[in-house]
Amino acid sequence: MRLLVVGGGITGLAAAWEATRRDEVVEVVLLEASDRLGGKLRTEHEDGVLYEHGPDSFVSYKPAGVQLVKELGLEDQLIRIRGARSVSLRARGRLRPLPQGMGMVLPTRLWPFVTTRILSPLDKVRAALDLVLPRRLTPGRDEAIGTLLRKRLGAGVVHRFADPMVGGIYGASVDDLSLDAVLPSLRADETAHRSLMLAALAQGRKARAAGRGPSSPFATLREGLGSLVDALEEQLGAAGVTVRTGASVERLTPTEAGGVTATLSDGEEVSADAMILAGGVAASARLLADVAPAASVALDAVPLATSTVVNLVYPLSAFPEPPTGQGWLEGEPAPISGVTISSSKWEGRAPEDRVLIRASVPQRLAPAAFAPDDELVSDVTSHLAQVMGIRAAPVATRVMRWRSVMPIYTVGHLDRVATVERALAELPSWRVAGSAVRGVGIPDCIADGRRQAVLALDAARMAGPSASTFDSVPSESERSHA
Repeated sequence: MRLLVVGGGITGLAAAWEATRRDEVVEVVLLEASDRLGGKLRTEHEDGVLYEHGPDSFVSYKPAGVQLVKELGLEDQLIRIRGARSVSLRARGRLRPLPQGMGMVLPTRLWPFVTTRILSPLDKVRAALDLVLPRRLTPGRDEAIGTLLRKRLGAGVVHRFADPMVGGIYGASVDDLSLDAVLPSLRADETAHRSLMLAALAQGRKARAAGRGPSSPFATLREGLGSLVDALEEQLGAAGVTVRTGASVERLTPTEAGGVTATLSDGEEVSADAMILAGGVAASARLLADVAPAASVALDAVPLATSTVVNLVYPLSAFPEPPTGQGWLEGEPAPISGVTISSSKWEGRAPEDRVLIRASVPQRLAPAAFAPDDELVSDVTSHLAQVMGIRAAPVATRVMRWRSVMPIYTVGHLDRVATVERALAELPSWRVAGSAVRGVGIPDCIADGRRQAVLALDAARMAGPSASTFDSVPSESERSHA
């Protein structure tokens, strides 16, 4: 049996990895259009500095990320943040610590929420109405996260907490993000407790009773997330997976047995019994346009945003005092959505006499997000100087723009995903995976890649022997690596 994986980001790599771990023998061919694997996972080492050009960590409470790290033998490379979690939010003119026990949107402790200066007294009074308001959600109807939170907790919580924290992760305003696709727990909380605040406080009490104190959910690898890609590339090659970069798929044709023949840009054809499309929204929509037009239209309806990561290296002497916090989120107008002081947050990110700062600039901050690199760096460094009192220019900068690759889960996203599934029902060994449909975080992408590989191969096995011939079976040398 052969599995074709289109796309060499973390989703596609995870799908290929899952196929190598099955009891049956599966020949795997992975095709990546660009000249490198890893997608948005990209690490650079230079002059003792570790630059993360994409994500710099992943949440450890979703098990798929940590599980893959362990399977690859990288568990000893897994690191957590330095010291206690220390994150602030810039609100009402200054940096203010997040209230202890603050979740993504709601507090799990009441008194820190009551006393925080991030919210005004009026904001707190309005949020307290949630304790007595009736349920506001309509069963079965999706709506924006911001819509629900405004009805229950008021605009202050949306502006000061939800938009910086949830919007910062998903690269969009909570007024655009789907409740059911992004934070379905809020619907479950309202159903079970009526009040979102009561639900969060109950969860906090349960966690404390179980001995789970406040801690950071984030983890990363000592040598950066690029080392996860390197390990996958090496071990997939050792397992006999054919990995080819610079291999762009132009057309997909179903076989009589329900498999696929992929025609590459150079005219070569690759046939397989099952396929995972993990190359992103735009690529998957294009490849499905002729075969499953309804799926293509649904994927095309997923908005794509641009996001920019700015890494800056400063001499330690440029700061009035050595930075001790791990960063902050922006709750006020700024050219950035948030800052990570990487050298304070993670071990081994920069020499002792250097400070590495990473700033995020999502598309929603246009026009700053689309300014030329020199103008963008100037805006970011000016803002950092104002907030942190920095007295010198950075000694090194890196700007990485991820153009139109960040899917935004707007209202109705799960309906679009369902449409894709229905449109491919007659081709059950064809699966669409990854951030295009089921989760933008690294663990979600890993879990979905692995799950879709299982579903595709199980469907192909049930369909029986393929009627296609494998004219392009790779040689032993090609299987070692492309």
